[in-house]
Amino acid sequence: MMHPVASALGRILRRENRRLALLFALFVAAAVSAACEDKGLGRTCDIPLPPSSTQGVYVAGAPDCPSRLCVKPAVQIGVSKDLDTGPYCTTLCDSDKDCNGQTRDSNNPNDKRCKKGYTCAVTFGSGEVVQPDSGAPQSLCCVKICLCKDFFSQAYGPAVPDECKPGADASCP
Repeated sequence: MMHPVASALGRILRRENRRLALLFALFVAAAVSAACEDKGLGRTCDIPLPPSSTQGVYVAGAPDCPSRLCVKPAVQIGVSKDLDTGPYCTTLCDSDKDCNGQTRDSNNPNDKRCKKGYTCAVTFGSGEVVQPDSGAPQSLCCVKICLCKDFFSQAYGPAVPDECKPGADASCP
């Protein structure tokens, strides 16, 4: 037979373990939800004036993007002429691992999201104009953003503006 004090201590420890397990589970759930924050990368968005295929544009302050950045990169040489990927929400990044986003549903012919996934790179130089907004960067000059790989040739990668290349003197606003 177990001593009454040992029995009571056992019940208290089991109760405390349940509380600790619950606290740990809540901590893990909070950490997972923070790590999986939906930045809207790849979500479709609107650019007021449709640009030509050779012109890259972005809108700072896009209401349909959590990051407030909607982008349509310039289509680079070597990319198929029938590219139908539309403008998409993007976000600032440091590396490719920051660029996990929504991609096209191949079973939906109306889906114009990115097909090939994303990479982290610079695509805009000093000549770009942005719509001012309090929540988004005023310029993406020489700033890394998540880019859809549909817009550039895999053989060459994204074209980096001359003023953003290593050793260049970036003249950003």
